[in-house]
Amino acid sequence: LRAAQVVCATCVGTGSDVLEGFRFAGVLLDEASQVTESSSLVPLCRACDQLVLVGDQCQLPPTVASRAAIAAGAGEPLF
Repeated sequence: LRAAQVVCATCVGTGSDVLEGFRFAGVLLDEASQVTESSSLVPLCRACDQLVLVGDQCQLPPTVASRAAIAAGAGEPLF
């Protein structure tokens, strides 16, 4: 992984111990309108220098199965 120019992962997957200690020059967050605010923070905690959000504000919102989580605002999209 250290020699890779690009690393692909889900937002939550970037929190894996495999990526511990990595610093990324950029993070591209695709389908950003379907990502919850809380899950989008995981790749940002990996010390990225630049964040690019790609998405369509007309897409479906994030899928959150828990009614309690939705009531607490956990289903809020980035935009």
